[in-house]
Amino acid sequence: MFKKLLYINLLSITVLSLFNYFVFHNMNSESYLENFKAYNQRIANMAFQNIDLQIVEAAMKIPQLYFSSINQNKDILLPQDEDIIGSPAPVRKLVDQLERLHNVYPYAESVDIFYEATNTVVTDFSSVHQAETEEKVLKYLPWYDEFRASGRDVLFLDNSGGVYPTRKPSVSYIKKVTLPRWKGRAIFVAVHISLDSFQNLIDEENGTLVLVSPDDKILYLSEGGRRQTCETVLAGLEEKGGETRGFPLVSVNVSDEDVTVFSYSSLATGVKYAYYIQDSTFYADYNMRNRIFLMNFFISIIFNLLILMVLSWINHYTFKKQVLKASKEAGIEIGGRKASIDHSLNVLTNEILTLNETVQSSKPLLRQNAVRALLLSREQGMVREELGTYLSLDSVRVVLMYCPESTDLNETIEALQESYLNRNNMYHALFTTMERDGIVSILVFDRENEEKVFEDFAENFGSCLKVSRMVWGGALPLEKDNIKNSFKSAVETARYGFIYPEKTDLRCEEMNLKERKGSGSHLKLFDLAERAVNGENYLDFKYHIESLMVSFKDGNYTIDYCHSTLRDLVALLYQIMNQKQLDMWIVFGYDIREYYKQIEDIDQFGEWILNLCEVLLRNIRQKKQTVDTDLQTRLARMIEENLENDISLDFLSDQFSMRPDALSRLFKQMMGKGYTEYIKEKKMERALELLKEDHSVKDIAQKLGYNSPQYFIKIFKEIYGVTPHQYKKKHFVRGRG
Repeated sequence: MFKKLLYINLLSITVLSLFNYFVFHNMNSESYLENFKAYNQRIANMAFQNIDLQIVEAAMKIPQLYFSSINQNKDILLPQDEDIIGSPAPVRKLVDQLERLHNVYPYAESVDIFYEATNTVVTDFSSVHQAETEEKVLKYLPWYDEFRASGRDVLFLDNSGGVYPTRKPSVSYIKKVTLPRWKGRAIFVAVHISLDSFQNLIDEENGTLVLVSPDDKILYLSEGGRRQTCETVLAGLEEKGGETRGFPLVSVNVSDEDVTVFSYSSLATGVKYAYYIQDSTFYADYNMRNRIFLMNFFISIIFNLLILMVLSWINHYTFKKQVLKASKEAGIEIGGRKASIDHSLNVLTNEILTLNETVQSSKPLLRQNAVRALLLSREQGMVREELGTYLSLDSVRVVLMYCPESTDLNETIEALQESYLNRNNMYHALFTTMERDGIVSILVFDRENEEKVFEDFAENFGSCLKVSRMVWGGALPLEKDNIKNSFKSAVETARYGFIYPEKTDLRCEEMNLKERKGSGSHLKLFDLAERAVNGENYLDFKYHIESLMVSFKDGNYTIDYCHSTLRDLVALLYQIMNQKQLDMWIVFGYDIREYYKQIEDIDQFGEWILNLCEVLLRNIRQKKQTVDTDLQTRLARMIEENLENDISLDFLSDQFSMRPDALSRLFKQMMGKGYTEYIKEKKMERALELLKEDHSVKDIAQKLGYNSPQYFIKIFKEIYGVTPHQYKKKHFVRGRG
């Protein structure tokens, strides 16, 4: 028998080990590989997006923000309108403005500006030059000739030769800025991005980063990267683009060696990003993990086989010895030392079966099973026969008692059962176990002793066993199914512990289960809570939630209605998040629609929902701040570009898909003044420019959309205190003279 068991055990552990290897290891290995790739893909995408947003897109916004025709940019636009060389104050203001720009955009190595109207050149944020000839322009601006030859208004350049005067290589973004009042003369702005800035956001030690311009030119290649290898990688990436749609991780073969490529194409800037790393480096950790696993796996198999052989022999020897000793002490004759294990076990098995039948007939266990059957209305005939002695009184009440998890319920019930059968000749208490570490008791008593029974049971039970909560079902006549009915009412009452977590004693009568309302008027409260969130008023939301909690405790509502209302409240916050275009998993890291179901009482729910609202409002404010800044810039640009056209509030409302009244309020909030006042100021600024260009008052009034020259003159005089003709005579004629 020993050999058979040993062979079976050896075969079993071998088969099990192979099964574990071929099934679990292969499955886990594939899953780990996919997770490994997905994790690195997320890291690469995050790095690409950070480079695009913080460096490239930020550089592209510099000409839009600092060279648009708004009042804040007048110092930086002044060299286009007049020659400031030799004028310390304008030069100082220009340099100060560029220094502020440099502080805001730390990744800009340098910014070059060429004011074509006055042949003024600014380099390295602070150096102002007069370039009377084209040779001087090209001396200060080595990129100007290539940009002009391209014939484009916007261009990315690989400035590998460096920028004047530092000669540091950079990636350059160049934009031509024009306004009608410059009469064909433009401002050329070149933002030179430091190559070191890319290294701060992505690892270039093990892999190679590539930036490709919208016109498919290589703008940047990590130090040490070979251009020929880079071009091969980009070509392979282009070939496999259709096959890997939706999963940009691509494997490309370069010089008989596989390379893993991560790619990203920005819709905002048009720049394409690629990061490639040799597979031998990329999968090094993954391959090492597999080798270690295999080595440990085979060592564990050998070790397990040896241990199994030793233990099998020890178990066989010890088991046979113990069987002989136990049988001798028990007085059971099993055949002596020469008897086989099979014969000895058969004899002992028969004896154990006999003993087990005796154990199964033990009175406490049968009584617990009978009490449980009473609660569930099962096998009533057999139960009445077993417990008939204790069911001779006229009333019944079921009590649920919740105990700490460390309590040994089986031993506790046996001790309680002996103490509470025929308690003081007034009542019987039958006990059994239930779920959630609790005890169920059936109190059988005479109606006339009801109050004394309940008082005695509650006081003495607490001294016998520590109970966290006691729940009382309905007191009913001891008739058919009333034990079950009292148990059901106790279970239903226990559910209200969610609303009253502070109560350790819940009674069916106090809950008024039949009179509780299954509906309520909390819709108005929800509307107020929604307004508080949309208005970013946390204190109002807190007040409404506290009012809701109080209404549940004092409003006599059913527990199902309370749970339904709380579910709707969570759904409301989820709906607001969708409206605000916020991702629940990014904001909270879990599904709030499922998490609230795990909360055990209403106080915990209230605390959780307030924390939820606080986090939600913080994210709403952060997103709103970003959106408002972008909208302000777009509004200012739209007004500037359409100032000589129809620039009514309805026109702007159509452009931004907003109601006119909503846009009007938002306009005043962002611009610091009303829409009408802002347009009036902008038109008067344009009027001064047109006067300087020697346009007639009639032409100016017509260009700026005024119904008549007289009305234009009236508005002009309100702003500047003189008529257009007087202003022109005083400021412009004298200046020309």
